[in-house]
Amino acid sequence: MALVTIGVPVYNGAKMIGECLDCLTNQTLRDIEIIVSDNASTDDTARIVQDYAARDSRIRHIRQPRNIGLMANFKAVVDAAGSPYFILRCHDDLSSLNYSEALYEGLKAKSGARVAVPNIEFRHPDRPVTLRAVPALTTGGDLTNIRTLLFESQSAWFCGLWETAAFRPVFGRVWQRYHSPWGPDHLTLYPFLISQAVALVPEAKFIQRVTRKEGDAAYAKPKLREMLELRRIFLEGCREFRQEQKISGSKEAALAALTWLHAGKRIFKARNIVRYALLGRW
Repeated sequence: MALVTIGVPVYNGAKMIGECLDCLTNQTLRDIEIIVSDNASTDDTARIVQDYAARDSRIRHIRQPRNIGLMANFKAVVDAAGSPYFILRCHDDLSSLNYSEALYEGLKAKSGARVAVPNIEFRHPDRPVTLRAVPALTTGGDLTNIRTLLFESQSAWFCGLWETAAFRPVFGRVWQRYHSPWGPDHLTLYPFLISQAVALVPEAKFIQRVTRKEGDAAYAKPKLREMLELRRIFLEGCREFRQEQKISGSKEAALAALTWLHAGKRIFKARNIVRYALLGRW
């Protein structure tokens, strides 16, 4: 059994899957397995992955017999993982070559951590490269640090390194009820953020290439009715996670307020909801 499973869901990713696999097979941490779930691609993805797998036994190619949808394909790589640690990697993203190793070392170094997260470099096709560094926590109270984690978190932290046993049940719950790519990453992260079970690892860099997800209608921006419903599901899920952690009293009230603001920053901004309402985009 490998130490770390890296799951790569892909659909029609022939233009970028090779670069992704080059990045992963050259990681400084060698004790990994790479599971590629090919969602019945109609381009050259399957051949490319099979060529890589023939040269590197750590790569396993799963080809779905039909397109099972975006969410189910993400779940496929999680279900197939057999390692104690797990990383999700979209086929169009990259990372530093020490990524897996630095995150693993960072996770082991922090007592109680269940996920390790990196600095994020954003690469847009028509904008300068930008960097979002992991925040610095203080020696202040719990709420100060939780507020920092909530407001400074990035969706790409979802692609950090997880303890598989901690990640899988939360991921399964979220993705069973939240059938949209708009927000489930933040909802999955939420219980780990409010319990501060996060190792912040600036030595690792995740490179998020902001590209159009070809062929995935699920990435289309939802209409107002769906925005409101997803926001409701998100806030309800957050409340359930707080209840399970037995947070109550003044801390619960403070976290509920912070979570409402967090949803406005990370899911659908209030100004967008108002604009859609004025435009009648129900």
